[in-house]
Formats: sequence, structure tokens, C-alpha cells
Amino acid sequence: MKKSPKQLIAIAALAAIVLFIAAFVISAFTADSGEAGNRFMALLFGIIAVPLLAWILLFCVGRMQNKHTIAEIFPEDAKTKITDEKDGENL
Repeated sequence: MKKSPKQLIAIAALAAIVLFIAAFVISAFTADSGEAGNRFMALLFGIIAVPLLAWILLFCVGRMQNKHTIAEIFPEDAKTKITDEKDGENL
């Protein structure tokens, strides 16, 4: 079964999130009191940053290919703009 680049990005992001959450839980039981705060903040940042970076990557790939993606903020506006550009109008 052949995977598209979008599916590979999503799978990689999901795997990274699972690893961050596992590290978060393991760190809760093994961290010393002095380093626990910094470790938790770093892992929390990773858990938040990975999906955000995956969304930005999917959005940029979609824009470079001039295609609609699930990462579109306002997909109905993009459809209208592309339809108008095909008709020869520039908004």
C-alpha cells in the first residue's frame, strides 16, 4: 500500500506525539525535584509544537501545489478565489 506524503507527515507527527507523551509519563516517575519543572515544560512544548509544525508543513505543501488541503483555514474562500482566477478575474 503506497502512502502519500501527507499521510507520511501525519504518521510521523502522530509517532512523535506518542513518544513525547510516553517520555512525559516516564519523566513524571523518574525526574528529580530540581529538574522536573524544566523537563515537563520542554516535553509540553514538544507535544504542542509537533502538531503545529505538521499543520504548517501541510499548509505550505498545499499552497505550493495550489491544492486545497485539510489545513486550509477558510476552505470556502480558497475555492472561490481559485474559481475566480480560472475565470480570468484577479481579486
